[in-house]
Amino acid sequence: MKRRAIWVPVWVLTLTLALAGCSAGQEERPEQLAAQIRGEYLSLSGWTGQVEVTAHYDQQVYQFTLDAVWSREGETVLTVTAPELLAGVTARIQAGEGRLEYDGAGLSIGALDDQGLTPIAAVPALMEQLGEGYIARCDWQEGDGGRQLYLQCRDPERAEGEGTQYELWLDPDTHALEQAEVSVDGTTRLSLVFSDFTMELTNDEAGDDADLGGDQPGPSGT
Repeated sequence: MKRRAIWVPVWVLTLTLALAGCSAGQEERPEQLAAQIRGEYLSLSGWTGQVEVTAHYDQQVYQFTLDAVWSREGETVLTVTAPELLAGVTARIQAGEGRLEYDGAGLSIGALDDQGLTPIAAVPALMEQLGEGYIARCDWQEGDGGRQLYLQCRDPERAEGEGTQYELWLDPDTHALEQAEVSVDGTTRLSLVFSDFTMELTNDEAGDDADLGGDQPGPSGT
């Protein structure tokens, strides 16, 4: 029987890190920022952005661009903008339902793993990993645009490189998701690059929909 991964509540992780100590002037630990970001993503009402997707199917490689409108409670809409042959094809998924519906045709290129993960379904799957996935690794990494927060999410009952594994890179200042990769049994199957990533908190968390992405400055380190 497959067991669901259980993540440590944000307040427990935050308290543990606080007890470990973070003196004035000391660099913020990646685990501290990961705990903060997880809390923020759990409070999101939605986000919008563009996603460049590259899908690897053995000898075939597919590339396309999506306009994404993700919603926690409503409908998530993913619209293909490139290539021109597929432009306008739209995938919709209702919150709480594990079913994708398409307006148009041409995106049936097969599943990437034994759970039925597809390039389109990977977008909401990444949000699930950010909110409640098991974080196996957390570190700083240097990217083309500077330092990024790196997270590796996977099944805790499997070793690294086994099953489906998610790697995510986030901006440490705006907390926006910038890049992601999905590998299956150690082979990279999906690469995603996010741009114009704009997040909104729920009204009850922020008083009004607060923009967390774009050009907004992020929190300073401790």
